[in-house]
Amino acid sequence: MPPIALSLINVTKRYGATASLDGLSLGLFQGEKVGLIGRNGAGKSTLFRLLSGDETPDAGAVVVTQGLRIARLSQEPHFARGATVREALEATLADHAAFLARHREIHDSLHGAGAEAELRLFDELQAIEHNLDHWGWDLLPRLKAAATTWGLADLEAEVESLSGGWRKRVALAQAWLKEPDVLVLDEPTNHLDPEQVERLESWLLAFEGALLLITHDRHLLDAVVTRMLELEEGTLRSYDGGYSDYLLEKSDREFREARLTEHMQNRLRREMAWLRRGAKARTRKSKLRIEEVLDLKSSVEDRTRLEIRQELAFTKGLNRSDALIRAEAIRFAYPGGDELLGSLDLSLQRGMRIALLGPNGCGKSTLLKVLLGELEPTGGALTRHPKLAVTAISQGRGELDGARSILDNLADRASVVDTGGGSMLAHVYLTRFGFPVAQQSRPASTLSGGERNRLLLAKAMLGPADLLVLDEPTNDLDIPTLQNLEEALLGFDGTLVLVSHDRFFLDQVTTHTLAWNEGGSPRWELYEGPPSTVRSLRQARAAESTPAKMASSRGVLRAETAKPRKAGLSQKEQRRLGEVEQALASLQARCAALDGILAVPSAFLRPDSPGHQALKDRDSAQTDLDLLELEWLELEEKRGGA
Repeated sequence: MPPIALSLINVTKRYGATASLDGLSLGLFQGEKVGLIGRNGAGKSTLFRLLSGDETPDAGAVVVTQGLRIARLSQEPHFARGATVREALEATLADHAAFLARHREIHDSLHGAGAEAELRLFDELQAIEHNLDHWGWDLLPRLKAAATTWGLADLEAEVESLSGGWRKRVALAQAWLKEPDVLVLDEPTNHLDPEQVERLESWLLAFEGALLLITHDRHLLDAVVTRMLELEEGTLRSYDGGYSDYLLEKSDREFREARLTEHMQNRLRREMAWLRRGAKARTRKSKLRIEEVLDLKSSVEDRTRLEIRQELAFTKGLNRSDALIRAEAIRFAYPGGDELLGSLDLSLQRGMRIALLGPNGCGKSTLLKVLLGELEPTGGALTRHPKLAVTAISQGRGELDGARSILDNLADRASVVDTGGGSMLAHVYLTRFGFPVAQQSRPASTLSGGERNRLLLAKAMLGPADLLVLDEPTNDLDIPTLQNLEEALLGFDGTLVLVSHDRFFLDQVTTHTLAWNEGGSPRWELYEGPPSTVRSLRQARAAESTPAKMASSRGVLRAETAKPRKAGLSQKEQRRLGEVEQALASLQARCAALDGILAVPSAFLRPDSPGHQALKDRDSAQTDLDLLELEWLELEEKRGGA
């Protein structure tokens, strides 16, 4: 077994009378990659602050193996006031700079020192040179490498002036520069665009140190970690494998516990009936047995309370029209700025759930503001249905009044709210979103990021909507709330426009993708399907265009007058159609065989059982099948047009 990199030993941390963590122990081994999940308020951020040294435990100990380099990334990174990107990165290398300065100082003082002092200085010099041989003697190449890796083109920009996504890139570059042995990350994907999330994933896959990853990004967890930890009611439960393995093992455990609960409920009904026979009968019974029945009742109630899952739903709008917004060749540019929309044509129809996909700074938030009417297009025509009801949540979360209480932010002093399906007491409605009645008088300014997001969702679900516009609604939410939100959006019969860095969430929810073309035309392109389909299509296009680009670079291709092509398929396309049909038949047979394995319950009994690998193979085969079917349809449509 590898040595332990860091550990928590019987750690307790209290805030007032409430114990956030109580007697918690955790060991992270060198080379191990661990994912940590849990509900909002379970203590994940408290755990991170203890590991980062920002707080100390009330009892127990946090132990880090001596000599290991540790890099930590918080949800909201902080930088020195007025610091530029370059200065922020250089601050990370402060120890390195100190080594260089000390190296020069020793060199200057070696000559003329006494023999004993020379020997001591020489030993120190060797130690410094050994360190510099590892880190490099020149800071500039390392700074440039960090900037290139994380796409930081403007090193002189002031960090505080950057958007959340760019600040997160700077923080990731700082962690990368440290070349850590131990990496502790708290929600590292928040505010990142899809390209940077994939870059983060690649780094973590190649990382050879110990990793503790606190995130709700299920795709990232599945790709990177080898062990899952779930923090629930102050207790850590460990699962081998990634997120998919965790889901399977947890489902199996909950099934067994549900059977146990059913048995306990049946026994409780018999025992309660016995107790109700009256005092005369009970005088002949054991007092101990009565206490056992009451304990059993309490245990069953606790289990039942944990199993309750609140059903969330967005309120339907009154507009029954299918056409909600029509954009014809709309353009937008800020004064003196670049064109952002590129003559966009877009029709928002009822039932469409559109993911907005593009890098930080491409204009996603601007496009949303134009669609909502907060900005007027500088060209083209934009038509909205006159009775269109819109509900929007912005990334900045500015829709809350920090000075007012949680309850007043929701209901504006009203005691009853209309949920669309009926009336409900406002404080009862808030409990469905994880706000106990005793906490609803707190000012909104005291809420954490996840709590602010849940309160905004609670407000959004009260207003009738034909169109939902959600900008990063998944930030800081725990996985159970994400799952509830997914179900609510899937059940919403209006139109959704969604911006999120959470790839798993987007693939679960969306039916279309409006994607940015870097340097291409059109600037924005609408695809049918979620972002994963778009990425696969773009990769296939890039692979097809590579040979042509290489041939062009060698001067093989000549500039000729384009000749009109005949309708129908070329010989090459005919051959490709035959290949695709054969591949489809093979993949369909493979999917059927894998389905046969997955249908056997015993295939998931152990971690090494064949069902786990079959599940991953089935997902991969389905992705390949979807791509081939799209290609087959395109070829068939072209052949049919002959």
